[in-house]
Amino acid sequence: MHGLCTGPIFRKKLTNRLFSAALITMLAGGISASHAADVADPHQVIDHTGTADNRCIVPNQWYNPDDMAVIDSNNFLREAAQGRVVLLGEHHAQGDHQRWELHTLVALYTLNPNMAIGFEMFPRKAQPVLDKWIAGKLTETEFLEQSNWQKYWNFDAKYYMPLFHFARMNQIPIHALNVSKGLLKKVRKEGWQNIKEEDREGVSDPAPPGEGYKNLLITIYQQHSAHKPSVKKDKQDTAAALESPGFKRFLQGQTLWDAAMAQIIFHETEKNPSLLFVGVMGSGHVINDYGTPDQLKSLGQKEVTTMIAWHDDFGCEGIDGQFADALIGMTMQTESTQPKPKLGVYLEEDEEKVSVAKLVEGSIAEAIGLQKGDIFVKAAGKKITRMIQVISIVQRTSHGTWLPLLMKRGDKEIEFVARFSPLEEDE
Repeated sequence: MHGLCTGPIFRKKLTNRLFSAALITMLAGGISASHAADVADPHQVIDHTGTADNRCIVPNQWYNPDDMAVIDSNNFLREAAQGRVVLLGEHHAQGDHQRWELHTLVALYTLNPNMAIGFEMFPRKAQPVLDKWIAGKLTETEFLEQSNWQKYWNFDAKYYMPLFHFARMNQIPIHALNVSKGLLKKVRKEGWQNIKEEDREGVSDPAPPGEGYKNLLITIYQQHSAHKPSVKKDKQDTAAALESPGFKRFLQGQTLWDAAMAQIIFHETEKNPSLLFVGVMGSGHVINDYGTPDQLKSLGQKEVTTMIAWHDDFGCEGIDGQFADALIGMTMQTESTQPKPKLGVYLEEDEEKVSVAKLVEGSIAEAIGLQKGDIFVKAAGKKITRMIQVISIVQRTSHGTWLPLLMKRGDKEIEFVARFSPLEEDE
């Protein structure tokens, strides 16, 4: 919503790695993420150990998650193209994921040219800009500026422009699936029932989330700094948290995100009964048929095919028949197979303020003296107002270099320098 990490849980047995990676868009916005992943992630760890067991996956193979048997992608896509809705689950700004999405869109369009494409990356208010793009009235620069790409999504547009160009070249309608970050924040603070009709951005009441989805999200909510993430929660703690007003508002925010996308898709497929609608979104909205698929089914659209691109953060032990209809092996980008710089912090975002919720023991953040509650003012000289900015800056920092940070602690601003060791010293 992407961020977000939790351990093996209930019947889905999702691992820490799988859940964190899948929801990065959904909860961090992008959650993702996901991202994500995009508004207020309870927690995002900028520290990945790379310990997931990925031996069940061979790159460039398509798998049936039910038994991990290899499937014929041509036959699978042929069947999917005859359906109504296809959801493509990605990790955001992972080159191989977006290239796979482009190839899949081309194949589906060849099989069924009566297609529309929806993108999680845009809020509904950007729809007029998307229409002008398809009509050829905007340059790339104008398109990104007028859609507020950098402000809303903040992932490098280079990964997504080929998808947008493909749609324009073939005059395929594209749709903004998301809602504004402001609405999501307001719901998480005030509750959906307290949002005025005129402020709901055209979204009707979401369907209640299932027990599996609630159990999945409660583990994230309980890691929030306000709920002492370092303390292990027992069943009694979890039961109390499930009934707390705070969690209910948090759950409403996540459900709103899923429902907003589902309602646009459903509306378009109802208008055109022969339309194939393909949604591009973070894996966290797709996995286990929770999120957007569940909201679509509640509306009456049951012809939903889900495909998820593999990522190194996933773990084989979390995969079963409910994971997706197809799982696609990836050859990860060279840069993404290398260890990423590790700052070692949990982040919390609230009202355009990003703060340290928790430090990873033995991390660079701990070594340079960062403390819980410190607020990010600048990183690499750039003003920080969103969690995803910190994540992006840290992950773009080269091994063997320094990252200047300006933090606010109480009434004082303090300068820190995170020194990342050369890559060969980390291996």
